[in-house]
Parts: sequence; structure tokens; C-alpha cells
Amino acid sequence: MVEKIPAPQYTVSEAVGVCLALCQRALMEVRALARIPGPAGEVGPEGKRGAVGETGARGERGEAGKQGPIGPTGLDGKDGERGPKGEPGRNASDLNYLQDYIGEQIARIFQTSKVTTDDGGRTLRCAFGDTIHEIKTATVLDAGPWKEGATYLPGDGVTFGGSFFIAKAETQARPAESSDWRLAVKRGKDFYRDNPEGAVVKPIRLR
Repeated sequence: MVEKIPAPQYTVSEAVGVCLALCQRALMEVRALARIPGPAGEVGPEGKRGAVGETGARGERGEAGKQGPIGPTGLDGKDGERGPKGEPGRNASDLNYLQDYIGEQIARIFQTSKVTTDDGGRTLRCAFGDTIHEIKTATVLDAGPWKEGATYLPGDGVTFGGSFFIAKAETQARPAESSDWRLAVKRGKDFYRDNPEGAVVKPIRLR
């Protein structure tokens, strides 16, 4: 025959105490479980970049730091090796010899030099040995009366209509009708043409 264990008998205050104790224990376990980190979640989308903040005020300049200690003195350098002895210099008396030699060489160059011209003096060709130099001059060359169809170079002087013209550029143009020519001497008046009766010109007295 099985003996039945009687159910425990609780008062209301004891039952409430038991319930509170169970609830407190359950709350402690929930808090303990809440402290355990869960698995890492997925990375969310990147947010928009925020606005640039205002520039902060410039800070005051700090004080200069103290000078550091002087370092240890370095080792003295060794004297370098003595260089080779130079060649003996010229005596001061050789200066006169050199001056005479240079003068003789210059005189010899000028004695053997030649100056020629192929255009009547407009271009001078100076030959010093194998070296030739050309010098352009501003000499005005008398090319005589102007001729139709002839080519004149800058510096050529011609007579035309009783006046004297100088070419400023290479040209075949007629003087007095082209800017290629410069009037140098203008034609004067014909005394006998302007005075057909041969009038006597009274002299001018200078005061």
C-alpha cells in the first residue's frame, strides 16, 4: 500500500514570499544573460558626410624652448698632404719681351691684311690672313643720272630733273614718284629764265 505525501500547506504571505523569491532569481538570470554580447550585426550603409565646421581660433604662440647643452668637442682634423711644387714663374723682365712680341705680331697682321670692295665702297672686305670680315658702310655712291629700267641699291645717289635723290631701298622706281627715294638736293631757280631782262640783283647789306 502506497503512502501519499500530503501537499505542503502555505499561508498567503508565505506563497507571496516564494513568488517574489522566484521572480528575483529569474530577474538576476535575465540580467546576467543580457551582459553577454550577441553576434555582430551587418554593417549599415555609410551616412552622408557632415558639414565642415568653422575654423577654430588660432592658439597663442608657445614660449621658445630652452637652448640645449653644447655638444662634445670634435676631433681636430689632420693636416692635408702638401701639394706639388709649381713651375717657376716668369721674370718681370719678360714682360717687355712679351709686349714687343705682341706688337710685332699685330704689325705683321696689318701689313699682310687687304681691304677690297666689289660695290664701290658700300661693302668693305677686310682679309686678315685666312680670316675675312665684311663691313657695311653708309657711303652714298654717285650712280649718275637716273636711267629707266636700271636697278638701284640703298645708298645710290642719282640726279633726276635737276635734283639729287638717294635710294632708301632696292628699287627701279622713278625718283620723286616713289617713297624708295629721298630728296637730298632740290633743284634751284633758273636766274635767267626767271629774269629775262637780266635784272640786276641788289646786294644785301649785313648790319
